[in-house]
Amino acid sequence: MDYLGENDIYEIKIASIISNVDKDVIMELYQPLVGSLSTILYLTLLKQQRNEDEDMVFKTENLLSTMQVSPGNLLLARKGLEAVGLLRSYQKEENGHRFYIYMLFAPKTPKEFFDDVLFKGLLIQYIGEKETRRLASHYQIDLTIPEGYEEVSASFIDVFNPDYDDPAFRKNINNSLLGHEVGRVNIELNYDLFFKYIEDNSQIVTKTFTKKDMRELERLSALFGLNEKTLASIVIDEYMPHENPHLNFDRIADRAKEQIKYPFLQKVQEKSKVTVTSDSINASLVRLMEDQKVSPVKYLQYCQNNVPPSIVDVEALNKVSAKYNLPPSVMKAAISYVLQNNNDILTLKYLDKIASTLAREGITNSVDAMNCLYKIKKDMESRSKVIKKSSESITTVKPQTSSKRKVEEIDDKEIDDLINEIEEMKRRA
Repeated sequence: MDYLGENDIYEIKIASIISNVDKDVIMELYQPLVGSLSTILYLTLLKQQRNEDEDMVFKTENLLSTMQVSPGNLLLARKGLEAVGLLRSYQKEENGHRFYIYMLFAPKTPKEFFDDVLFKGLLIQYIGEKETRRLASHYQIDLTIPEGYEEVSASFIDVFNPDYDDPAFRKNINNSLLGHEVGRVNIELNYDLFFKYIEDNSQIVTKTFTKKDMRELERLSALFGLNEKTLASIVIDEYMPHENPHLNFDRIADRAKEQIKYPFLQKVQEKSKVTVTSDSINASLVRLMEDQKVSPVKYLQYCQNNVPPSIVDVEALNKVSAKYNLPPSVMKAAISYVLQNNNDILTLKYLDKIASTLAREGITNSVDAMNCLYKIKKDMESRSKVIKKSSESITTVKPQTSSKRKVEEIDDKEIDDLINEIEEMKRRA
């Protein structure tokens, strides 16, 4: 995956006829799944394309200004649309500039939406069964005809009486015309496969899994990079039918760590090759952080010259992930920052401090995470230089070279003080 820059150029293509009813479906049925920001992005792109010439191109900077969002949040909004098949994005890089094509698709029809187990299930999870039934009632049609009525509708032949020998009926129009095209949906963790494996290999009733259970299983799956079969097999082994709760997530986490120690126990999914299309190191890092197939544990391994992380490091990641519930991409950003600023050593205390900062700031993607952390670091460096300059101006003793401390080597108290100062400045603003 890539990140968005203000100077990126994009054009918009419409792959389907999108009616006012489709807009209602997006607002009522899709918005609870993808959120208001993704919904606004879809409607904004649709309006931009319809207001301009077909070959019109736009700058991402203008879109950021119009929607009043950060590049990281705009990227998240775009991913939401891509995930549900409303948008497909294409990218190329040329002479140091990135160009995008955004292709908009129509939503599923209400019948297709409620017939789709995944979409219907997610909607029930997010807004509840009662509200889902209420929304479905908006699109119900009564086609029953009371007794005593007889159809008297005219047929096509009765009205037009077409002459099929006329050459007009043999003409072939090869234009590429719009239809009701729905984009495909790509799913990283296939819940159907997960539950099917459980049902086929155990007597566990899948309805016993709560929303809280599934959120924790998703977190562990993302953290350790477990596929559906491996995750399901661990759950089957650790499921306790006569106890409440049925799942001990500490034991499940321990089993997941075994998969890291002995990777041959898991049938590994095909690895996605991370293609660097930019000379920027930041671009390649962000691409790796945002790759959903690369778990935080696997990312740490990549950062350590592909050496599997120690059990201590894995336990540190698990503790911090469970404590702050950060998205995997943000966890990877925290890992990267700690390694870069702590001599390539991952310590629990430092990682916890960085993760707490990101959680407190409400960071949800790697781009905003790195921007936040390096802004704090820049402020720390500026503050350190001011303190050093003030200290030199009031002392007559020149410190020895060996006692000088590098800017990066700042103790925990200084980090806490700086974070507190930044938060105080925000409150005053």
